[in-house]
Amino acid sequence: MEVSVDTYIGRRNTAKYQKLAQEGVEVLISQALAPYVENIEIDCRKFLFVNRMRALLQLNNGYVIEA
Repeated sequence: MEVSVDTYIGRRNTAKYQKLAQEGVEVLISQALAPYVENIEIDCRKFLFVNRMRALLQLNNGYVIEA
């Protein structure tokens, strides 16, 4: 399974994605994947000058995707 992570979307067409916003972070989920997602956890941490973001998607079949 391929997971793509990007922090800048610019002028990209996001019409084929569902948007989830939590704590100032917006996550775009493919419409093909969205019906199977049961739970999303977003973890944002900052250490000195480095920001770290991690998203865990739990699917309805028990599979977990980390991005």
